[in-house]
Amino acid sequence: MKRLTELKPGESGKVIAIFCSNEAGFVRRLAAFGIIVGKEIKVLRKYWFSPFHIQVGMTEIIIRKKDAHEIWVR
Repeated sequence: MKRLTELKPGESGKVIAIFCSNEAGFVRRLAAFGIIVGKEIKVLRKYWFSPFHIQVGMTEIIIRKKDAHEIWVR
């Protein structure tokens, strides 16, 4: 089990948990993008200034590093 931020570009993992203690709509916002427990996520790019470019199914999105840090994958 590791955080999404620990994956390198080209690596993927299945979401096993999403933790967030400070933002009420965080999990709902991720779910709107298809990021839910059991879903496969692939890291496409990691930018030096924070954002993560990821692929969830056929959808590519960019999320903040602090959000990616709350997603646990296996």
